[in-house]
Amino acid sequence: MKFNFTTIVIIIGIFFFVNGFSEQKKNNTPYSKDSVVATVGKIKITIDEYLNGYEYGPAFYKRSKDSKKNYLDYLIREKLLALDGYFRNLDTTRSVVETFNAFRDDLATEELFKDEILSKVNPTEAEIDTVARQKLIDVELQWLYSPSQEEIVNLLGSLRSGVEFQKLFNKQLNDSVAVDDRALKSSRYHLGMKNPDLAKITDILEIGKYSVPIKSNNGWYIILLKNFNYNLVITESEEARVKNEARQAVIKKKMDELSDKYVNGLLLEQNPVIKRKPFQILRSYLGMYQLSQEKYKEWQLSEKLKEALNEYNSVERKDYSKISLVELRDYNISLEDFLIWYRVRDQYLKFDKRSFAQYSFPLEQMVWRMIRDRILSQAASLKGYYNRKLVKDQSKLWMDKILYGTVKDEIINSIIIENKEIKLINGSTKSISQSEFIENELTKKLFRKINELKKKYLIKINEEILAKIKVSDEENPNAIELYTVKRGGLIPRTPYPTIDNYWARW
Repeated sequence: MKFNFTTIVIIIGIFFFVNGFSEQKKNNTPYSKDSVVATVGKIKITIDEYLNGYEYGPAFYKRSKDSKKNYLDYLIREKLLALDGYFRNLDTTRSVVETFNAFRDDLATEELFKDEILSKVNPTEAEIDTVARQKLIDVELQWLYSPSQEEIVNLLGSLRSGVEFQKLFNKQLNDSVAVDDRALKSSRYHLGMKNPDLAKITDILEIGKYSVPIKSNNGWYIILLKNFNYNLVITESEEARVKNEARQAVIKKKMDELSDKYVNGLLLEQNPVIKRKPFQILRSYLGMYQLSQEKYKEWQLSEKLKEALNEYNSVERKDYSKISLVELRDYNISLEDFLIWYRVRDQYLKFDKRSFAQYSFPLEQMVWRMIRDRILSQAASLKGYYNRKLVKDQSKLWMDKILYGTVKDEIINSIIIENKEIKLINGSTKSISQSEFIENELTKKLFRKINELKKKYLIKINEEILAKIKVSDEENPNAIELYTVKRGGLIPRTPYPTIDNYWARW
C-alpha cells in the first residue's frame, strides 16, 4: 500500500534528550495532567498518558474523523488485553519480567542522567552562534589519496610544477573508485561532527587551494577546497530554526561529553574484567543459535566450549549459567545476567559472521555495553531513582504495553499452530498465504476477545475532559508519520508507550 505522505524518523541519541522535546507538548486543558480521561477496569488513563501516547504515536488515527475518540478506543482495546494478562498472572512470567525490568532500568537511569548531567549543561550564546554559523556554511571538497608517502610526495610535486588538481583527481577515478570516494559536499557543521580533523583543515584553506600531504590511519591525502558558500540572506523563521537546532546541537554535544566522563568514572571505580573462559562459553553457546552448523563446525566452537568447561568440572551442568562472566569491585555479573540482558535486546543486536574474529568482536562489545548498563542501573538504584513517582508511573504504563503485546502474541502463536494442524488434516495449503491467514484470523479472534473483555471490565470515558484535550494534529488527512526512537539508553524504545500500528487495519 502506498501513501502520499512523508515518514520522518527522529533518532534521539542520548538517554534523556526526549524530555526537552516533550516539553513542547504541554497539557493545555483546565485539568491537571493526572486527571482521568477514561477507566478500563482497574486501569486509569490520565491526560498525561493520553497526550504523550497520541503525540508520539502513528499517524493513521490522526487522519481519521474524530481522531481523539478513535485513538482512545484503540488505547482502551490495548488496556483490555493488558487486563487479561494481569488476570492470568502473565506479568509474573520470565519474559515479561525481564522486558519490564529493562524498561524500568532505562527510566531510572534516565532520571539519574537528568540530575547528574543535564543539570550541568549550560550552553553559552557564543557556542550557539558558532554552530549556527557553521550550519549556514556549505563546503565542497576533493582530495587526492595514496597509501604511499612516496607517491603522495610525487603528487604534490606535480601540483607545484603546474599540473592541474582536477587532472590528477580525474586520473585517480576508475571502475573501483567513484567520484564520491574522493569528494564530498556538506555543511561545515556536519563535516565537523563526522570528521573534526578534516573540518579544521578546511577552515584554513582558501577556495581553489590545496593542503600539504596529511597522514591518516589508512594513507595520505591532499585536500582541495573546491567551493565555499556562506548563506547570509535567510528569513527570520529560518534564522530561528537554525538557532534552535544549534542550541540543541550544543546541548547534545556537551551532554555526550559529560555522560562519557560520568560513565567512564563509574567504570574505573568498579574496574570490570571480562573473564576469558566464561566468554568462550558464552560465544560458543550463542553460536549454536546464531551460526549455521557448517560455520559452527568450521570455527571449532564445540571444541572451544568443551575446553572452556574443563575449567569448571566441579560445577554441575544446571549451574553453568551462574558462572561469573565479569568480575567487578563490588559484585560479579554471571552468564545468566548477560543472557537475560541479551534476550530482551536480541532483535537490535547484530553479529558479523564473515570471520571468527569479526564474530567475536561485536560480542565482546555487547558484554561491555551490558556492563555499562548494569553499572548505571546500580548507581540509579543506590540513589533511589527507582522510587521516583515518574519512574513508577511510566513503568506501570510500559507493563500495560508489554502485557498487551504478550496476549496478542499468544493469539498469533495459537493461530500458527491451528494453521499447521489444518494443513496436516487437509494435506494441502489453502489459497491464501500463511501471513494472510494469520492476519485474518487474528482480526477475528481479537474482535471476539475484546468483546468478551468489554463484558467483564467496566469502561468509563470522561467525555468532557476528552473534548477539552488539545492535540497538535487532528482529523488531518495529510498528517505526517513521525517515529521518535530513543537510542543510547539501556534499551531502544519510543519515548512513551504508543498504540500498535496493527489497529490501522481495523
